[in-house]
Amino acid sequence: MGESAANCVTPSLLRLAASRLKQISQGELSAEVRQKASLCLIDFLGAAQIGLLNPLTTSILDFSALHAGKPEAYVFGRDSAICAETAAFANSILAHSAARDDMHLESCAHLGSMVVSAALALAQRDGWSGEQLLRGLVGGYEMGGFLGAAIRASGTFNTHFRASGLIGAFAATAAAATATSADEETAISALSLAVNMAAGINEWAWAGGREIFIHNGIASRAGITSFDLARSGIKASDTVLEGKDGFFKALSAGDGAANVFKGLVETSPVGMCILQVRFKPAACCNFAQTSSSIAVNISRARSRALDVDDVDAVKITVTTTAIAYPGCDNAGPLESPSQGKLSIQFGVCTALMHKSLDEESLMSIHDPKVAALMKKCTLLTSPENDASYAKGLQPANVEVALKDGTVLRESAPDVPWLDGPEVTARFLQEIAPMAPGQKGERMLKLCQKFQSADIIKKLFGS
Repeated sequence: MGESAANCVTPSLLRLAASRLKQISQGELSAEVRQKASLCLIDFLGAAQIGLLNPLTTSILDFSALHAGKPEAYVFGRDSAICAETAAFANSILAHSAARDDMHLESCAHLGSMVVSAALALAQRDGWSGEQLLRGLVGGYEMGGFLGAAIRASGTFNTHFRASGLIGAFAATAAAATATSADEETAISALSLAVNMAAGINEWAWAGGREIFIHNGIASRAGITSFDLARSGIKASDTVLEGKDGFFKALSAGDGAANVFKGLVETSPVGMCILQVRFKPAACCNFAQTSSSIAVNISRARSRALDVDDVDAVKITVTTTAIAYPGCDNAGPLESPSQGKLSIQFGVCTALMHKSLDEESLMSIHDPKVAALMKKCTLLTSPENDASYAKGLQPANVEVALKDGTVLRESAPDVPWLDGPEVTARFLQEIAPMAPGQKGERMLKLCQKFQSADIIKKLFGS
């Protein structure tokens, strides 16, 4: 009787997750999954290089020098190796400041900055093979995607917390457990510890603080710490997600969150989450992408630059969800570039004035012409746009009314996501300062075939 009852015990969610990670570490991966993993890797490397332009860079590199530790892994912007935890922290912040990855599952934007940075740091420290790195990325995206979908499913999730910060350590730890084919108990404890290290508060969206980037760095570093603690024998609660005082309860994620996570782990095809990764054209908020891209098209179609004094009004129609997201409905004044990357009004206006939405134009938060144009913006929603959003699309309409009676109008059904060749071309352009000419092409081939886990080390010429 006792043995029969024991056999009927429902396994915890983390036990199911550990089994899933073992499957990813040992099973077959499709060519499609492998190709998408390589795109995630090169997009991360390009973003980390561009992230060096962010005003935070000097502070992050100074911090890295203070916490250098053992020479285990490389950081963009430094020519000497530092300890893996600090390397993951710094590279995650650099990449996130220019991040362009997104996932169709809720709450999963910018997983790459946390998963890839931790995986690359561990790969260098522990001597992973390229195949281990590949599988680690798939496992990391998988668990991050599942957890993000679970906490958002009911619509009751406490949005004072930033979802990326909550799921990042879990995803980074999952990457390590997958790459090393960790035993079940180690994987469970590592994932549990990572849940306990979750962080990220959304006040930055209103106050202009730059801790949004730090959230991702903390998560990436915490993923490594969680994994190392578990490998050292630390045991943690296997019911930390679904327990009566567990993660889902703490976040007000609803009673159905556990079932959503369980269903995804048990029924989804391997690699589903990484296959859902999409690449944005610009490093601004997901909800600002479509309208900003439309504005770029409007401005480039004109023979002469738009003069703010000629504009009577700008109407931007997006979705209700976009306007409600913290920081997206912000007509200024702006205090920091992080606010600019969130603001729908800023994205549209800087695109109209600068005819682009690159890292340089996204830094123009104090441009008086952009600020003046933002005051002429009205943000609207429509039932049609909301219906499209419910189907997974992000439509937008932009209408610029000029004082001479001319109306410049354009719409788009969704974000103009980049395809594989476009991501590849952007990578080669962005990595050129560190890997000019044939070196960049060689780096690309290493990433495409996962011929080495020492990608960053080779990039630095060591």
